[in-house]
Amino acid sequence: MSARPAPPVTWQVLHATEHLAAGVLAFLLLATRELVQAGVQQTLVYSRRHDTPDDVGAQFDPRVRLVEVNGGAPAGDRWGGHWSFLRALREALCEELRTHRYDAVHLHAARAGLVGRLGLGRQPAATPPLFYSPHGLATLNRQRPLLGAMSSLAERVAGFRDCHPVGCGHGEARELERLTRRSAAVLENPVHEAFFDVQRRPDATPRVVTVGRACEQKGPTQFAELAARFHYAGEPVQFVWVGAGEPQVEQMLRAVGVEVTGWVGQDEVRAQLARARVYVQTSHWEGMPLSVLQAMAAGVPCVVTDVVGNRDAVTHGATGLLARDVSGLAVYVKSLLEQPQRARELGAAAQREARQRFHPERFRHALLSLYRFGAPDPRAPQRLADTSVVHG
Repeated sequence: MSARPAPPVTWQVLHATEHLAAGVLAFLLLATRELVQAGVQQTLVYSRRHDTPDDVGAQFDPRVRLVEVNGGAPAGDRWGGHWSFLRALREALCEELRTHRYDAVHLHAARAGLVGRLGLGRQPAATPPLFYSPHGLATLNRQRPLLGAMSSLAERVAGFRDCHPVGCGHGEARELERLTRRSAAVLENPVHEAFFDVQRRPDATPRVVTVGRACEQKGPTQFAELAARFHYAGEPVQFVWVGAGEPQVEQMLRAVGVEVTGWVGQDEVRAQLARARVYVQTSHWEGMPLSVLQAMAAGVPCVVTDVVGNRDAVTHGATGLLARDVSGLAVYVKSLLEQPQRARELGAAAQREARQRFHPERFRHALLSLYRFGAPDPRAPQRLADTSVVHG
């Protein structure tokens, strides 16, 4: 009797993040979905944040096993609460590695990256390869030098742990290499395929849109100043912030006539992009801004600040426009509103670029190649997971 063929290998991945919201949530929803479709079994260790959707568990494929860790800090005990959470996260990761077999561990965002690299240092030699994606390094924030210095120190210390750093763009990957002294891969963020099918119907009154959390990183004061310039000049332009933030930030935006939608689902984000004439990103720093990639996929012309991350997403004059300051943003937005044909050409070029770089199918091959699961797929994008950036 001939021997039975060996059963196919089932790869298993352990993901971990300290918060499941905003860009990290969007990334993990697509990453886990694409790995499920490739037959990979997965576990996700996470905690909630105030903007984590109540139905977050239902948004993941049921074949993804979710392990929730309490991430809340008791009132009046901020630092004690943080340390308690970090210990709980470490214990959850150690328990998973003790009781299950994994072929790769992927840490997402700064605190999970720190805990995973330092807290798992005494695991057995058979510990699977460790990958770390910061999804926006704090050291890229030139507005807060003290915070950047503290983050830099943490990254350098954690960099002694054997780990594979992964940047979501070439700028972030270069920064990771500088901090960790390790070769960093580039795995660009994916965009859900539904964004490529947005049927654009711009409003009669020009609509300028941005998407994201109204926080320091995203530059809400710059967006407010941009809106104020148009409104005070009597320009009939509606500025919309799709998202939410601290009450005082929202109040500041509304005071200059910006519409703030609050937290909305992806269907509403696509609806807002369909109505927009121009997409604006006023960030002070980025890793790789998912909202810009979504706007590009939808064919909306983008005007963005000239910072790391935005530069990785947009090529000036070809797939979008990069501005150094608010005055530059205003000039470019006005020019696109006054030149609709130029705006359409820029949006179409951006959409073609997004389809080549950010489509989920392409991302799946890059992710499998990053983990080295099976033979390399010739369709895998060589410039992403298989490409290490030069030291700078």
